[in-house]
Amino acid sequence: MEKLKYISMFSAVMTQIVGIIFLFINIKIAIGLFFVYFLSLLVLVITFIKIRIDEKKEDDKNDYRDY
Repeated sequence: MEKLKYISMFSAVMTQIVGIIFLFINIKIAIGLFFVYFLSLLVLVITFIKIRIDEKKEDDKNDYRDY
């Protein structure tokens, strides 16, 4: 899960930078790069949600307030 998070972060940053550069060179490639950028952001958000749900389940499992 951690590898996926870092890969999607790196992909989002790099495709955004390269997409901005390609706006001046070739618009079709730039649109494709921005599409990949949005996909990597989507994967990143889903990964963060999954990590948060897992943390919440672990917190609920280790809840010792009633002792």
